Amino acid sequence: MSVWHAITAFGDSALLLPVIAWMAACQLAAAPWRRDGWRWVAAAVACGGCVSLSKLLFMAWHVAPPGIDYTGFSGHTALAILVWTAFAAIVTRGMPLAARVGAIAAGASLGVAVGASRLALKVHSPSEVWLGGALSVVVAAWFIAGMSHAVPARDRASAWRLTLLGGTLAIGLVCYGRVFPSQHLLQDIALWVSGHSRVFTRL
Repeated sequence: MSVWHAITAFGDSALLLPVIAWMAACQLAAAPWRRDGWRWVAAAVACGGCVSLSKLLFMAWHVAPPGIDYTGFSGHTALAILVWTAFAAIVTRGMPLAARVGAIAAGASLGVAVGASRLALKVHSPSEVWLGGALSVVVAAWFIAGMSHAVPARDRASAWRLTLLGGTLAIGLVCYGRVFPSQHLLQDIALWVSGHSRVFTRL
């Protein structure tokens, strides 16, 4: 596996969908952060939904902004920036501001690296990566800005944080490097909804 393939694996839905679900479950199970859990579900659905819709519109009916190389938002970029930025914000909840900002910056940097890997691997055009990145930044900012400031007792917060981290590590050990067939699923849906014999592709 090349370096770029190793980086791009951090943006694959095979890894990120279970992490998204685990992040939601951990927050929904904690009474002080239950609202954040639902907020996280809304953020993930909004980001993933926009990416899927952009791809479906292109594949089914060739809907695309004029004048740019485009087949839909980069899903790897969008979900990686959203998930790893939000994950850092959730894990560092209640910590000193410097640690929190540093962790969020590191999470966002991992997402940006995934976007760069999509360009290096020639999977996406710059416009697709930029649009996916812009979408995720908006959604991540909305989620983080609305997070609850409630912080339980230190021992409970530490136990919760370890649970979140441990579960995410376990998911990573099982799912990292796997490839989710999202493109094939979207192609099948595009053919079904459009009634065409084949999908539109990059020229």
